Amino acid sequence: MTDDLLTIITKQPYGSEDAFAGMRLALGNLVSGLVPEAAVLLIGDGTLNAVASQRSGVLGMPSNLEALQDLLDMDAPVYCVEDDLRERVGDVEALEGVTMVGWEGARELLSRHHMVTTF
Repeated sequence: MTDDLLTIITKQPYGSEDAFAGMRLALGNLVSGLVPEAAVLLIGDGTLNAVASQRSGVLGMPSNLEALQDLLDMDAPVYCVEDDLRERVGDVEALEGVTMVGWEGARELLSRHHMVTTF
């Protein structure tokens, strides 16, 4: 067992279930008590999961924003590499509570977590 888990989300919000599954893995570990500290890091196309103006209902898909909000409601930190997000969608609003970091901050998160998984 480990004291912490960092789940890295690299996939876009819709078109596959990878991003949703990664968020649910982090949430499940947190809720079950198996991992006292679970955090999520959005990088690459995964940063699109933090865009506040998603309209998943148009696609008939569950909202990844709801999954992120569930994590935030459980006090799980959610980080987003800001440069990756801005490169993809410009100056768009992110979900409130998501912490923007640069690549140096992302590397620091990787170095301080004992278990890291990627989706």
